[in-house]
Amino acid sequence: MIRIKDIARKAEVSPTTVSNVIHGNHKKVSEETVEKVEKLLEEMDYIPSMGARMLAGGSSRVIGILAGEPDEWKHYGEGHAFTNILIRSMESEIYRRNYYMLLHFTETPEEGIQFAATWNVEGLITLGFGTRDNEKMQRSCKVPMVSIDTYYEKQRVANVGLDDLSGGYLMAEYLLESGHRRIAFLSDNDTGVDHERWKGVCLACRKSGLSEHYGAGKEYDLAEDGSKADGRLGEYMQHIIIPRNRDVRNRFYKQNLARLSKEYDALFFASDYYAVEAIAGLNDMGIRVPKDVSVTGFDDTESARMCRPRLTTVHQDVEEKARRAVKKLFEFIQGGREISIADRLPVKLVVRDSVENRKIIVQNE
Repeated sequence: MIRIKDIARKAEVSPTTVSNVIHGNHKKVSEETVEKVEKLLEEMDYIPSMGARMLAGGSSRVIGILAGEPDEWKHYGEGHAFTNILIRSMESEIYRRNYYMLLHFTETPEEGIQFAATWNVEGLITLGFGTRDNEKMQRSCKVPMVSIDTYYEKQRVANVGLDDLSGGYLMAEYLLESGHRRIAFLSDNDTGVDHERWKGVCLACRKSGLSEHYGAGKEYDLAEDGSKADGRLGEYMQHIIIPRNRDVRNRFYKQNLARLSKEYDALFFASDYYAVEAIAGLNDMGIRVPKDVSVTGFDDTESARMCRPRLTTVHQDVEEKARRAVKKLFEFIQGGREISIADRLPVKLVVRDSVENRKIIVQNE
């Protein structure tokens, strides 16, 4: 490994001068010397010592990224573009600020607390943790912390997420306007992000007047924000929980996709990943998308553009989400006071080929 002493000897300057150039302290160094040293650093492939930087600066310059539910994230890492883009974008933003990212998968907040202490991280960004776990880590770690895609009853942890309710609303509104009246929303849970998206579906159905036309009674007794939705809107709208485990989910598809394609006009999945999986399963069964059943997703990942038919979905800017989380964390690290505690990024509907306009079909008939 090339050392500062080696650079200094070659440049015929002191090691202190080389160190000043490396760390940007150019006040006592001539422009000519700065250029000479920087050229040698590049030519000799000098790699700065992380340990030396920590000792010199009195800080670790490490930002910890904690991902909960490691088995799920490992699976997503294999095929879920959302996760890959999010982590890659955060690493780029952190490195741009001359810090380093340390990614750790953990099942418990206790392990996350130990991780933060062991590596003396200067800040934490968490993914895939629930409200209580995030609040526990914030209390114990004593470092600036930002969560991603978490919903809090009382906002105690800074968070960057989406306007998920609007995303669910936009998609359901589009399906209804396209003549679909029996819509299933499919996700692997009914909490946080996915619950908000389902609430958006409920609101769109309520606004369209389905409560007046299809069924009656308590099933349609919704609050303005959809919070009283019990998972089913009469006979025509339903929230279906699908398995998280891929093998179990594939069995679920084999046993239920054919039936669901007959019972519902449209299958709205909470992620593109699940929607693309389902389209592949439907194709294997000879069920045509969108001729026999429309399919939609959420995220607008690369897979949505590559699958056939191309997937109608809800777009979110994953890179902007990463930038916003890192920016907010560094504002806390630098002692900022006027920082928004909760950001909800906008979403937009992306119409492609996986939804059939049933109104046109009815008119033609």
